[in-house]
Amino acid sequence: MTLIDDIRYDLSPKNGWLTGAGIYFFAVLAVFVIVPYLVYSFAADGLASTDVTLFGAADLRNGAWLWVSDMMKYAIPLLLLAIPIGFYRAGSYARIPFKIIFAVYLGSWLWVASHGGVFSATVDGIEISGITSSLTLGLDVRYVVYVTLMICFAMMFLAVSEFGGNRQKYFEYLEKKKDTMSRRKARRLSGKG
Repeated sequence: MTLIDDIRYDLSPKNGWLTGAGIYFFAVLAVFVIVPYLVYSFAADGLASTDVTLFGAADLRNGAWLWVSDMMKYAIPLLLLAIPIGFYRAGSYARIPFKIIFAVYLGSWLWVASHGGVFSATVDGIEISGITSSLTLGLDVRYVVYVTLMICFAMMFLAVSEFGGNRQKYFEYLEKKKDTMSRRKARRLSGKG
């Protein structure tokens, strides 16, 4: 078999694992959609009572909601990529491009979601000596974002190393699956005959 034949064989839906697709999908859903929404929901009441403006919204609660909703909206491609990553087993050629695209998009998503690692908030209504003013506060976490981006970059190489490390196990799984299918077919044929 040539490399092209191996890739075509690995891309076959009959070599997939629906349970794995569901597990991977729900894990990504939990991390990138459910957890941010729950954190926002628990913190929303406390955020409503402040006079802080975040991302140009009317108050901190609305600004936080804009940020969380953007995070969840931009996580949709991650959810869609999680399905084929979980569907194809480790050691399959079919899994490599999806994991690489996932890592690249995750890095982009982190950069956008963190606004490049610099958050700013404006506090309105500060009164000093009878003069009302506003104050802009910034939080610089660029280095944390840079380290996270390097981890995403490393994930691309891990996709290839995962393939090499699990290729033999993948072949063993395929052989076991063929044996099971042939036994089922033999049982079915012997029952009819």
